Amino acid sequence: MPRIRPQNRPPANGKLPFKIKILLIAVLPIVAVSFVTGLIIHQESTSLIETESKLIEKRIRETKKQELANYISLALKAIDHIYQQDNDRPWQAQKIAKTILHNLAFSQNGYFFAYDRAGTALVHPPSPQLVGTNLWYLKDEENNFIIQQLMKKAVNGGDYHTYLWNNPATGKPGHKMGYAAYLPKWGWMIGTGLYLDDIDKEVSAFEADMRASIRKTETILFLISLVAVLVVAISIGALHYSEHKLADARLKALTKRIVDVQEEERKRVSSDLHDGLGQLLVSIRHRLEMAMDRVPRAEKTFTLLEKSLSILDTSIADVRRLSKDLHPSALDNMGLAAAIRDLGRDFEESTQIQALVKTSPIGDRLEESAKIALYRVVQEALTNVARHAQADRVEIHLRVEDAKQMVALAIRDNGKGLPQPDKPLSNEGLGLRNMHERIESHGGSLTLRNATSGGLELFANLPQS
Repeated sequence: MPRIRPQNRPPANGKLPFKIKILLIAVLPIVAVSFVTGLIIHQESTSLIETESKLIEKRIRETKKQELANYISLALKAIDHIYQQDNDRPWQAQKIAKTILHNLAFSQNGYFFAYDRAGTALVHPPSPQLVGTNLWYLKDEENNFIIQQLMKKAVNGGDYHTYLWNNPATGKPGHKMGYAAYLPKWGWMIGTGLYLDDIDKEVSAFEADMRASIRKTETILFLISLVAVLVVAISIGALHYSEHKLADARLKALTKRIVDVQEEERKRVSSDLHDGLGQLLVSIRHRLEMAMDRVPRAEKTFTLLEKSLSILDTSIADVRRLSKDLHPSALDNMGLAAAIRDLGRDFEESTQIQALVKTSPIGDRLEESAKIALYRVVQEALTNVARHAQADRVEIHLRVEDAKQMVALAIRDNGKGLPQPDKPLSNEGLGLRNMHERIESHGGSLTLRNATSGGLELFANLPQS
């Protein structure tokens, strides 16, 4: 069932609400700093990865070069005992040396090759079909002489040379770093090499690890920023809720104070009317009656006195009615239940609308101000029924719910109801809004709904004191 609340409208000038401005002022610097920090981290990390990759590649190359030199040294030692022999049949020693070199291997694809001074292949384990073939003029895809450069490096004391050669592991040409040594006695160039694809893989693996670590850092930074934004938003929301709750409490206290002051003033004015003006009018009426008994019964004079008495009677009735409307004496003398029953009888007499009233004694379950609030709600509801409902019957139920520690009020009519009871009221619904504020100021609730059988239903609940 809907509560009656003023409609919340956006600012007419289209500006952002103050709390949104505060939220933006608090959040935007965090977002900006996080973005700039993330950008700097990304740029610096990219530069660091490039620098470190070059250094790692350089270190790996130096390591590989040292490995190649060691492998060549091992190969030369493997055939040194044959090479150093003084044999009148060198071709036999060379044959043994070829066999040894052919069978030597290291790592997965490491092997040794040998060429004579003319560039003829002597040993080539992965491609034995090349043995006996002259490759002196062989060029790689980059148009560089392969065997000539290796021979030149070997003759000059041994050195490294990078070239393109078919990689048995992939079946495709790949860059290979070779190292060659020279055997002047036989005129042989002995060499071996390592494919640089392995180096690229190691560097790529390092870069992938670094980038994954950076992505993790950036994700953590994003999550920290998100948490910071959420904490700020929640803090501002909590602060706004706290201030809103405090302001609402103050507003309710102020509303209650205003209502109490109004009721006190009404009570004073009612007392003044009843005890002051009312008694004065009654005294005047008594004096007029005494004057009528004493003066001669002149027809004209007597008629004027009777009219004066009639006017006085009307004035006295009006004063009593105003005094009762301002503050019913029955509320103080007989209690809330009797006052509501009396109000229902007066309403039925004045409007000819049937009023069915069922009330339970309230006793001390409510404060006096809360009783007055319920009485005013009934009074305002009956006024609305008379003015707008087009009803011929209204029911008023006041009951005590001790199990829930509540006092409940229900008012139903068989009129036309509200067009949209679930929509907030416009500024014209001051009577209904006043009812709502009176009930809420005492910690209660008030709801409206259209009855299924037609008409309007009003429910008010107040906690017992």
